Amino acid sequence: MADADATATAFAVDADAFNRFQLAGWEARADSYAFFSPMTRRVGGALLAAACVAAGTEVLDVGAGPGDLAAAAADLGADTVGMDVAPSMVRRAALAHPAIPFRVGSFEQIPAGEGVFDAVVGNFVLNHVGRPELALREAARVLRPGGWLALSSWDAPHRNRLLGLMLDAVTAAGAAVPPGVPAGPVSYPSAAELRDSFLAAGFTDVGTSGIMFEAAVPDAATLWQGLLDSAVRVPAHVTAQPADVQARIRSAFDDLVAVHRRPGAGLAVPVSVLVTRGRRP
Repeated sequence: MADADATATAFAVDADAFNRFQLAGWEARADSYAFFSPMTRRVGGALLAAACVAAGTEVLDVGAGPGDLAAAAADLGADTVGMDVAPSMVRRAALAHPAIPFRVGSFEQIPAGEGVFDAVVGNFVLNHVGRPELALREAARVLRPGGWLALSSWDAPHRNRLLGLMLDAVTAAGAAVPPGVPAGPVSYPSAAELRDSFLAAGFTDVGTSGIMFEAAVPDAATLWQGLLDSAVRVPAHVTAQPADVQARIRSAFDDLVAVHRRPGAGLAVPVSVLVTRGRRP
């Protein structure tokens, strides 16, 4: 298995099964997402800038998770609403940010009228949607004319080693895709694919920019457990394997991580992110 994209190309995508799998995974991870939060928060400023979020902007944060991006928008003075498909995530976000309204809702069927937001933003959400083309059209529907959609997504695994290390370890171990892990859309779309998707949904002035930084992680064990606890699709290719296969994956993972060790400073893992934006005409 080269990566999660191989699953999508090898089997027909059942969008409903994929969405159920994602919902169950995120519902179970509301209390364990803290590992990813420091990385995803580093993207928030660029994402809000791409959507031209400022004081007075009416903003919808789709796939709000623990509410970090919605809170950052509110700190700019925006009138912000957060939405997530997982009720446990909504409860967590509402407790952490009581001044911001959060609601349960799907990116594929946003519970809002047409043309009610100045901006729609989403931090690492498009790859968790079974019908991304429908989600993009929904974002366009709820935007006012001239409003911006801005979405972040993980770059290809060979550049984004935060996820690539685990995916490459699965490949090195010769692990097959476990039963029960549904095929989904392309997990790590390229800048060109993102541009084409935004244009197909009717957006104009589409552009993609890259963000790169290094994630500081104490050691390989912390990185391994953080990925298993805080992601959904990647861990399923590990935890659903027989014990001997899991052991091979872990051994390969430790070997791959070694190149990112820094003397006396733990790991410095390269992270690469794409931020794509488009304007509703």
